[in-house]
Amino acid sequence: MGTKSVSIGVAWAEARDFLRREAGLVFPVALLLISIPVALIFEAIPAELRQAPVAGAARPQIPGTSLILILVSSLVMVGGTLASYTLSIKPGISLGEALAHGFRRLPVALGSALIVAFALGVPMVFLTAASPQLGTLLTLVAAFVVSAKLLLINVVIVDRPCGPIEALRVSWALSRGIVGRLLLFVIGISIPVMLAQMVAEVLLGLAGLALGGPDVGRQTGIIGAATALGIGQLVMIVMTSRIYRQIMV
Repeated sequence: MGTKSVSIGVAWAEARDFLRREAGLVFPVALLLISIPVALIFEAIPAELRQAPVAGAARPQIPGTSLILILVSSLVMVGGTLASYTLSIKPGISLGEALAHGFRRLPVALGSALIVAFALGVPMVFLTAASPQLGTLLTLVAAFVVSAKLLLINVVIVDRPCGPIEALRVSWALSRGIVGRLLLFVIGISIPVMLAQMVAEVLLGLAGLALGGPDVGRQTGIIGAATALGIGQLVMIVMTSRIYRQIMV
């Protein structure tokens, strides 16, 4: 199945049609269950930790209450992502059914993520300790390659009654023969989303600064960044679902 032809252009056209047709359903879910949790995470993380580290500068600690907020928001965001995949891949499903199914499959997604994090994290820690520059470079390359190889994992999780290891195995197999195209897709969609996030944060941040001062500007900037990220994530979810359908035909 993984060697079948995949057209990113066709996936984009189908995703665009789906988003136009189902905008009233999928955009509120993305904004409520992806953008809002992202905004809460940004709010909980000190600004200094969201910027490039400055040599010699002390790194602030995250309070315990903020860590709890980050954890809960992350779980809601993953559940909302799975619910969005469910809406995208299962035509005719109701919103309530999609939400229930998405959050029901949350443990599988978390288990898969932990396995990948452990498999990549342990060797990268040793590499970074031996050579920080090489370790950082290899971590970045590995992150992009693995994200392409496992691009379909969330679709697999919501579409099949599988556990974490089976989900990893199936999604890895489905990408066989098309990993280069999937990698280009990941890079091609990540760059515009990051740019949109930065532009939205700056524009809304400046608007908030003009209207209410620095604190309001920071909060409106966070809202802008989280909204752009949520919408970009939704586009990626729908396109990934369409790629999965192409492979499974």
